[in-house]
Amino acid sequence: MKKRIGFIALQSMLIVAVAATLALSPVLGGRQQVKADTTTTTVPTVSVNGTGKITVKPTIARISFGVFTHNDKSSVAQADNDAIMAKISAALKAAGIKEEDIQTTGYSLQPHYTWDKETQKSTLDGYDMNHSMSVTVRTIKDAGKFVGIVADNGANTVNGISFDVDDDTLEQTKMAALDLAMANARKRADVVAKAAGKTILSVQSVTVNDAGYTSYPVYRAGAASESAVAAAPVEAGSMDIQVSVSVVYLF
Repeated sequence: MKKRIGFIALQSMLIVAVAATLALSPVLGGRQQVKADTTTTTVPTVSVNGTGKITVKPTIARISFGVFTHNDKSSVAQADNDAIMAKISAALKAAGIKEEDIQTTGYSLQPHYTWDKETQKSTLDGYDMNHSMSVTVRTIKDAGKFVGIVADNGANTVNGISFDVDDDTLEQTKMAALDLAMANARKRADVVAKAAGKTILSVQSVTVNDAGYTSYPVYRAGAASESAVAAAPVEAGSMDIQVSVSVVYLF
């Protein structure tokens, strides 16, 4: 009787253990079957370039000039040069040029050597002093007059006149050109999307290439000829300011 009771108890324990295993197996099996979904959906894109160009009239002129002096003594060459440049600067200021519009662009004092054929050696032949400057003229029609002023007051190298636009005008023009560049890029993207049977959805990325433009000199000549034509009208012409963009669109 006791053996039968023990057998029944053992049998009951086995049934409970099997039931527990069966109860846990779906959970364990479920965990083993779960897999991460690594599938990604590729969104089609189109990459286009756009350009915007605006033609403007220059608003300022820059005159590049310099003074060259030579002397056996370096101190004298430098002093002579400084005196001439001081005279030119004073004349420019007296004519209405502001101090901040006069800028030194080069300043050098170097020994000058000559080749002696008899000794077959280079010998010191004094010192060369070069001082170059740039003056900004904010009334372009007066540029020729200021060329005459710098030449008449001792400048012996006048490199010419170049034209530019002031900072405010340049910034405003760049923004307008950028707007045109983006419109040009979108127009191109729409053509591509239409051909593919799709519609542009949004912008993924934009790369902007800054404005590019060139200021051209009116003439380049020696101081004497520059002074002679100083009274002639100076024509600034026009200049193109261009901005380009590279845009990636989603469609």
